[in-house]
Amino acid sequence: MNDGIKWGLPVLGAAALGTLGLVLGTTALADGVVAQSVITGAVAESRAEEALGDLRGATTLARGQVLEGEALAGAFVDGLGDPALAEALTADVASAREIIDDAALELPEPPAYDHGPLTPVWTSLAEAVATQERTARLAELEQEAESGLAGLHDAEQQLAEARSAFYADAAADAQAVLDASTVASYESRVPAMHAIAQDGETWFVEQDDSAEGYEQLAAAVAAVRDSQTAETARRAAPEYASRGPIEEFARSIAHGVHLDFAWDHVVNGLSSEEWYSGTAQYWYGDGGWAKLHLSYSIDWSYADDVNAKAVVVHEVGHTQVVRPECTPIFESAVFGSDDEMWATAWAIAAGYDLPGSGIEAYGRPSDEQIAEAGRCV
Repeated sequence: MNDGIKWGLPVLGAAALGTLGLVLGTTALADGVVAQSVITGAVAESRAEEALGDLRGATTLARGQVLEGEALAGAFVDGLGDPALAEALTADVASAREIIDDAALELPEPPAYDHGPLTPVWTSLAEAVATQERTARLAELEQEAESGLAGLHDAEQQLAEARSAFYADAAADAQAVLDASTVASYESRVPAMHAIAQDGETWFVEQDDSAEGYEQLAAAVAAVRDSQTAETARRAAPEYASRGPIEEFARSIAHGVHLDFAWDHVVNGLSSEEWYSGTAQYWYGDGGWAKLHLSYSIDWSYADDVNAKAVVVHEVGHTQVVRPECTPIFESAVFGSDDEMWATAWAIAAGYDLPGSGIEAYGRPSDEQIAEAGRCV
């Protein structure tokens, strides 16, 4: 009996160890499958994350384009752009919103792995299957993200083209207003020209074909129309019968520099009761243009006193510095960009060697200055 007991224990022990070894070996194999699945899944997740990152970036940009397109269509003003193009832009905005909504993709949640020392083999195998299923979904997500990215790019392109078409049509309408507003001031025309071209010194809009740009275009066109109305009324007033020929004389000696005019009783602080007075503001851009401000007294005495006419010539002389052939002379050492000496010399060189040419107010220029100014009279 004692010997039987001695032999029974080793046999039982050997059987138990064999079963335990089989279970541990199977679990290790399952864990290896899980580990390999996790590695494969990590690669797929990295690729999917990168694709989704690109998609999210494109979605952000597309949302910005949608808002810009919506704002542009909403800024529509009757008579400034085809309403059908505004409606088409609105439709493209709605389509782009749908594409953006469809692009809202997210990574699937990872399985909850059990890494305990006594994890059953079937649990490990289930984890491996879940990991493989998630890896397949990640591969699908990568493809969906790439497809969504292409769709977003197409939507952005469509929006850009719709905005461009609408703005171009509005710009054509604005140009038609400019062409019809033949007496509108150049001062009012410049912002409209810049808005049509979406460029220039008065244009501070960062994005082309934008709602902000369209609103500036609409405001500029309204200003041109107002100027046309005001100038038409000014030219219909009795005073224009004598002032109009003075303005035409000024234009005739301005060598193409665009001139606007304003008349007042007091100019530059000097009353028409005692003085002939004028000022000139000039701009180099947009073909060169200027605004002359003349006193009523010049109108009153123009026909009788050549000095009144000489003041006009002096003011036109100021504007000549915008001409390419005159600018270097004005900026040379001979004048040193001295506006008043330049305008006086230019008026004298033009044949008005009179106190009203600026001599009385600023002194007589040197013979060299008169000769130099004469090169672009």
